[in-house]
Parts: sequence; C-alpha cells; structure tokens
Amino acid sequence: MTRKLKRFLILLDNDSLLYLPGSFLSGRVLLELEEDTPVLGLFFYIAGEGVIRFADRGQGKISDKENYIDFSMRLLGDGPSGPGARIVVLSPGVHSFPFKLGLPLGLPSTFLGKHGWVQYFCKASLKEPSGVVHKNQQVFIIMNPIDLNLEPAILMKPFLCEIEDTIGVPCLSAGPVSCRIRLDRGGYVPGECICIYASIENNSKVTIKKTRAVLTEFIIKPKGLEKELKLQLPIMIATYPVRNNDGTLSRKKGTNYPTVLPMFRPWMNTNSLKK
Repeated sequence: MTRKLKRFLILLDNDSLLYLPGSFLSGRVLLELEEDTPVLGLFFYIAGEGVIRFADRGQGKISDKENYIDFSMRLLGDGPSGPGARIVVLSPGVHSFPFKLGLPLGLPSTFLGKHGWVQYFCKASLKEPSGVVHKNQQVFIIMNPIDLNLEPAILMKPFLCEIEDTIGVPCLSAGPVSCRIRLDRGGYVPGECICIYASIENNSKVTIKKTRAVLTEFIIKPKGLEKELKLQLPIMIATYPVRNNDGTLSRKKGTNYPTVLPMFRPWMNTNSLKK
C-alpha cells in the first residue's frame, strides 16, 4: 500500500499540543490515497506513561513504568480484525476520521529528565488484508496546573539550610567549613527570580575556589582535589503565582511573568508533520 498511501497523519485540533487534565483531546486521522484501497480497519490508541531508568551502585539497571492513560477505539471497520474480517474499500482522495475523548483528571504533567519521563501520545494504525500494518503517532503535552494560593502557606516563608563538613589533609590543612543558605520562599512560578542568600565560614586551610548555584543545588568547590560540598533546598515551581487578598497579582519588582508557556519539544520529530 506504500504507493497508494500518500499521507497518513494525526492532526490535533489544538495546534499548541497543550492540554489540561479533564479537558477534551480532539482531532482527526487523515488519509490520502491514490487509488481504491482495501483495509480491515483504522485503529486509534491514546497512551500516557511514566518511566524511570537508572543504574544502581552495582552497575545493574533498574527500571519501572506506570500507565496513566490506556485507551483504544476503532475509527473504521467493524467486527473482528483477524481472519474473516469484513474488508472496507476506501476510494481515492482524502479521508478524515474525527476523534474526541475526555482526558482523566489528576494526570501528572509532561516531564523529561535524565532518569525518566512522563509522556503522552496517540497512535493510529491502518491494517491491510495482507497483514501489513501502517502506523503513525503524535505526542501531546499535559500541564497539571499548580496554584501557589492553594498550597501550604509555608511555601511563602523563607527556606533555610545549613551544612558543616571537614575538608583538607588531617593534621595539616583539615578544618571545618560551614555554609548557610536562605531562600526568600519555597514556591515560585516561571518568570520570577529565586533570591539566594549564602554565607560561608571556612576554618580550614584549603582555599575555596568558587561557589555556584544551580536549580537543583548550591555547591561549594574547594581548591585542588577536595570534594565538593552540596546543599539542597526543596522548592516548588508552580503555574499560578500568589495573589493579594483582593485578587490582584502580587508582582515583585523586576518580575516578568510569561503570557504563554514555552512550547519547545526536543523529543518531537517535527519533520513528520511536514509531509
């Protein structure tokens, strides 16, 4: 059927591909054929899954998976799809098969990380009487909004963390190094600045080469081969910022809240959409 099948696409009605839990996922599967084409059926499948993969200290690989959505429907054809199934002949031209279904509440947001991901996608498969199956798929994004106004009030209070460790060569340069980190609060939204206040007391004879802060930790780098000292402060990146009692936005000076969410999707092969 390769010569007969000119186009086989899954087109979602929402061009941004961004959906909220509980909303409707709708669109159509589009086929473009060059000649009369016999098929057994057109099947549509929606899946959402969370996957983790990492290596333990013994260098063994550990993985696990859980499903959030597992739903299938038939867009064309009826009865069994195996031997004896009824054959449908599609005429030349463009055929459009719509779909619409509600997404479950409570879906976790799309996430891609070093050791795992949460991803959502839909697939379509077109089956020939000969047994050949043509497939295509399309990812979509779930954003589960987090409103800081509905989270515990402690997230709006300063967060503190401190650590003390010994660095250096015993009896020569060894001594304690202590660090104290404070954040102005524990909850933020995109566009806000995370203000970090740090104080370091070095009672060793090892020079502190530098310090740096990254979104996952505050790190102290001594000079030479000494180990790094790390402090971790848990924070929440939410969707909706804190508002005043009258409902107005509690906007900080220099804050630039984005009007739309970033739509960069490195895992998506956009070339397949240009056919």
